[in-house]
Amino acid sequence: MNLSKSAEARTMATEILLNIHLAELREKVKKTQVEMAQALGIKQPTVAGMEKPGRDLKLSSLKRYVEAAGGKLRLDVELPDGSHYGFVL
Repeated sequence: MNLSKSAEARTMATEILLNIHLAELREKVKKTQVEMAQALGIKQPTVAGMEKPGRDLKLSSLKRYVEAAGGKLRLDVELPDGSHYGFVL
């Protein structure tokens, strides 16, 4: 597999995992897609779309989703020197 195909595969895997984790997060807090939609002020099919593999979510949408589940979004950035920089959005 060449480098571009490998990078593309990693990107796809990351997107799929993100979307799986969104559904798992919602299930962990015992909310349905309908309840999440109501909390977000959107329709249930939109929530389903957010959770669909391959969907490229904006960070602001992810933040709203996490907050609708009752959580806070924290970002941890690993810098080239191995140190971490974290912040709450």
